[in-house]
Amino acid sequence: MKNFLLRFLFIILIFNCSKSYSFQIKWVIDGLNEPESAVYDKNTNAIYVSSINGDPLQLDKNGYISKISVNGQILEKKWISGLDAPKGLAVFKKFLYVSDVNKVWKISLEDKKKEFFSVNDPGFLNDIAIDKNGDIYISDMFKNRIYRIKNNKLSIWKQSKLLDSPNGLLIEGNFLIIASWGKIKDGFKTLVKGKLIKVNLKTREIKKFFSTRPVGNLDGIVFNKNMGYLVTDWVSGKLLTIDKKGIVINSKNVNKGSADLEILMHKDLILIPMMQNNNLSAFKIN
Repeated sequence: MKNFLLRFLFIILIFNCSKSYSFQIKWVIDGLNEPESAVYDKNTNAIYVSSINGDPLQLDKNGYISKISVNGQILEKKWISGLDAPKGLAVFKKFLYVSDVNKVWKISLEDKKKEFFSVNDPGFLNDIAIDKNGDIYISDMFKNRIYRIKNNKLSIWKQSKLLDSPNGLLIEGNFLIIASWGKIKDGFKTLVKGKLIKVNLKTREIKKFFSTRPVGNLDGIVFNKNMGYLVTDWVSGKLLTIDKKGIVINSKNVNKGSADLEILMHKDLILIPMMQNNNLSAFKIN
């Protein structure tokens, strides 16, 4: 009887995990140049998108930020230009924070004035997350580091090989949730694919999810209401639904190069920058 009950519960679990949701393209913004990250600001009711526009590690001043409406109209293609290779974006109060090759930009959403925090000996700066206190966390894939800007000072907050080339970042309670790229062997190629890990914001201790199984070359991560997280796999071009245990419960094919996504829950929209397609795609979900 006990074995029968366990099998029954397992079947129910698989059934629930396999439930799908409707998923269709709402609109697409073409003509961007290797868009890497998208973020929504409720105060301006606009979407901001970073475009690398060249070598992701080159100081070439080709990068820019676009401003786009929630209905999929370009408001200003080059709202901010003259950056190098802008990647991760985050908004806190009236400022947009942008990770670049060797710095983190702080840009006013009101008048576009900008300043920056320099990073010494950077590897590959990527995503940004900001906690409720305004402390800013930045991932560095090649150096296995997390930087923090606190009281207008940037420093290395955590460095460890156990970070598995940290990419996407998300603040959840007392933890920094990290979508890792994986153990890199050459360039962006990996010996072992990435997974979700978390770091305690107070103790800086690395914690494992229930599942430690590698799931992909992970890029962006956002909340998925009560279902856990939505995560992009850049290499395979998939949108993954990962539950609170770190287990993939759903997978949707999008496009290779799907990068740092954003979710607009009030619009039921998922925004995914498609680096290899040079567009921002908005998907309607239910």
